[in-house]
Amino acid sequence: MYSIGKLAKMSHISIRTLHYYDEIGLLLPTHKNDAGHRFYSDKDISKLHYILMLKDLGFPLETILQFLSDREFDIQSVLSMRKKMILAEKESLREMEKSIDTLLTIVETETNTDWETLFKTFSTFPADKSLVKVLWEKYFTEEEQQILNRFSSPEEDREGEKTWLSLAQEVRQNLHKGPDSTEARSLAKRWMALVDEMYQGNAELAQKVWDMNKEREPHMRFFMFDQEIITFIDQAIRHYFDDQEENQ
Repeated sequence: MYSIGKLAKMSHISIRTLHYYDEIGLLLPTHKNDAGHRFYSDKDISKLHYILMLKDLGFPLETILQFLSDREFDIQSVLSMRKKMILAEKESLREMEKSIDTLLTIVETETNTDWETLFKTFSTFPADKSLVKVLWEKYFTEEEQQILNRFSSPEEDREGEKTWLSLAQEVRQNLHKGPDSTEARSLAKRWMALVDEMYQGNAELAQKVWDMNKEREPHMRFFMFDQEIITFIDQAIRHYFDDQEENQ
């Protein structure tokens, strides 16, 4: 039998922790003497190390208590479950990394960042992947989804993202000149060329995404331009095509 002090020293945990484990029923000592001193058996030591292992894996004490109370408790199933949790956490971190990459790109390309609008934009992105899948299947064909999936990797499309943000910044700097100005028509022409390249000449898909941006539909992997830019570019493109028709 081992005293609580000896067990604490052997297991590198505090006596206070062992008292708490006893209080919540997680690790009960095999024996308590008349003075209330706790004593632990070899079986108790094995159980404690088991508890500490599960704790190190990230399980809360309440969950560990449930595991140990279950007569059908299976360590293999528990470890498999924890692995799935870790994989889900990794995926969440990857999505967070993508958002941070986009934020960094915006900060790098814009001198005056509208943080309030920016964070509102990011808050509209659905975190639930199943929701994204439903939305994509609702709005896009399988072929269109394949094109859109090219934008899923921030490493692959970082330069493209910078180009878009740089162009959007130029548009913002020229908003005061009006959509019928020479500068606006030049920007509209560049915008359309970039759209054509981005969507591989699929004008219908480009229009769908543009409409979703205008309607503020919740979706992922598309930068949601603010309303001023959307309105300006829409009008500038119309003026551009009007000029083209007049010159024919």
